[in-house]
Amino acid sequence: MDESALSGLAGTASAAKAGGLLSGMTAGSLIAGLFFSLVGLVYLKQGRASADVTRIACGVGLLCYTLFVSGTLYTVLVGAVLAALPFVLDRF
Repeated sequence: MDESALSGLAGTASAAKAGGLLSGMTAGSLIAGLFFSLVGLVYLKQGRASADVTRIACGVGLLCYTLFVSGTLYTVLVGAVLAALPFVLDRF
């Protein structure tokens, strides 16, 4: 393997610019993305069972947002907002 292929697998900054395999995601953002995707799957199942559009939308959002957000801090912040949104909307 050449150096550019190895940097693409490692998730370095040059790999993010080159469109590597992990697109510059760190281990923290991968773990947070996995956790919030699991929460999104639970929301999607609950929303389909109770026909709650808010939970369905938040579930789909939690499953898909990691494709558009990079960085551990932003991944956690957006995930926390989407995970808390059904509870906030139920209260008000």
